[in-house]
Amino acid sequence: MTIQVPTAGVLSNGAVSQSVQPAPAAPETPPQNLSDLLVAYLELLGVEYVFGVPGGHNSAIYEALERSARRGGPRAILSRHESGAVNMADGYTRETGRLGVCTATTGPGSTNLLTGVASAYTDHTPLLLLTGQTLLPEFGAASFQESSPDMMDTAGMLAHCTHYSTVITHPKQFERKLMTALQHALRTPGPVHLSIPVDLSRAPMPGGMSYPNLPALLQSPASILDSTAFESLWQQIVATLRGGNRIALHVGHSCDGATEAITSFAELVNAPITTTQRGKRWIDSYHPLAQGVFGYAGHQSARAALTDPATALILSAGTGLGQWPTSTWDAALLNDRLVHIHPDNHYFTRSPMARLHVQAEVRHCFEELINRVEALQRDGQLPLPPSAPAERSAPDYRTPPPQIALREPENYHNAAAPIHPQSLVWALMQGLPEESRVLVDTSNWLPWTIQYFFSRQHRNYRHSAELAAMGWAIGAAVGTALAAPGTPVVCLTGDGCFLMSGQEITVAVEEQLPVVYIILNDAGYGMVNHRHRQVSKQPIHFGFQRADFALLAQALGAQGYTVRSIDDFRALDFAALCRRPGPTVIDVHIDPEAVPPMGMF
Repeated sequence: MTIQVPTAGVLSNGAVSQSVQPAPAAPETPPQNLSDLLVAYLELLGVEYVFGVPGGHNSAIYEALERSARRGGPRAILSRHESGAVNMADGYTRETGRLGVCTATTGPGSTNLLTGVASAYTDHTPLLLLTGQTLLPEFGAASFQESSPDMMDTAGMLAHCTHYSTVITHPKQFERKLMTALQHALRTPGPVHLSIPVDLSRAPMPGGMSYPNLPALLQSPASILDSTAFESLWQQIVATLRGGNRIALHVGHSCDGATEAITSFAELVNAPITTTQRGKRWIDSYHPLAQGVFGYAGHQSARAALTDPATALILSAGTGLGQWPTSTWDAALLNDRLVHIHPDNHYFTRSPMARLHVQAEVRHCFEELINRVEALQRDGQLPLPPSAPAERSAPDYRTPPPQIALREPENYHNAAAPIHPQSLVWALMQGLPEESRVLVDTSNWLPWTIQYFFSRQHRNYRHSAELAAMGWAIGAAVGTALAAPGTPVVCLTGDGCFLMSGQEITVAVEEQLPVVYIILNDAGYGMVNHRHRQVSKQPIHFGFQRADFALLAQALGAQGYTVRSIDDFRALDFAALCRRPGPTVIDVHIDPEAVPPMGMF
């Protein structure tokens, strides 16, 4: 993920910033205590919001945020659950590239963060978590809600799903530990955690700001590129192309900022492009070389591209090579034709069979390859790519890409009742404004959209399918809408997800955010039901009483619709709903027997 800090220069992944805003001036009102100092540093980093739930032990942070908000600085957004706050910060960061910040009180407030933090950790989202803690002198005395290292130790608990987690035990540690946390969060993107005892959060500032140039200090060094491994890669590429064989590309999650370079390289060497489930957002599925997703809920065209006998080299870039992206560690991808390219070399432990490992920032690696390929092609030492048609017709972005093999495409037009979810995907492709941010929850929507949803604005398709926590998209949509005022935001979620986390829509109500929540209502845990039928001989149905989500939405202050036919769904004016001040909930009754493409392909 490309992370922006508010100064020009090199971003955390090594890419040169093109659109980073100048650092804001230091606040005019001098900070009075460590909480004011904390907020002043957040303002230097361009932070606009701190998401969280207040309590006695983090109240000083809220007081500082209230003072900040009065002068136009960072302000608090009150979530309804601490994990929802983390998801909001996650959505905000994915939209803006800025640091996401959330806060919780000690004890249960801190433990409630855990699932959201684990999601951010597996998705490499940079977040700063600020938790309250009991008074320092009372550590070990069983204070109310104490979670110090002498008791349940929330700092130790969160250490397992953060890049840095510590308790601040002296005012003079504060700035140093804050600086250390931010370096860990931004340079290798992920969450970090500071536990701040309540007496320290109210302690007077020890002096002036030690790091008034904080944004500059957080800039990353130049792009990573293992030159020795890169030269070996180059030799492999030249030998492959001169031998008349083919290169295939496999694009993963950690390719932020590399879309143009990857696509240009593919065009130069006529390489088919496959992606992981999360890598789908980096590649235009309508590009003639795009072959779709490999693995869970994927496309047969992607598998065919990787297993083509003419494919002598597979460049797998920015991939973590977990179960879903590898089709359960399938040899179609994991073989000695594989070259694993990643900026973080710890992922190389997952590809021992690879011909080559190249530690590199993905964009920089492919830009260098482009320069070399073009030079040899100009000199006639490498074959030129096939000529593009003189007049290639513009793709129809309202229909699926013709070169990607879909399973049962006829169900796009299934008009049966209850509604077939695939027909909903088609209606969304026709009806959503082009610039819509589409956030997909861990529900039946996930496999349906991986297989069938395509958009011209492919970067706007987002999900959290690594940890795959239910309810992630509900809060993340709120953070996204706050980050992009006036931009359509659509959350695709399920009834099980909404029953877990749907209360967060009340934040969208209070903030008047035009988020559209579309719920697949099958009165049960649909993904679990379908998967259980696939793998178990004992019939069990994981269902519950059907909820009236439209009525619930209205009770919470949102607009609500119940939809029972695909014609009624198509009749909705999504452009108008996306402009409405405040959220809309669309409760869609679907066919519970419609099985999503949940297998490995």
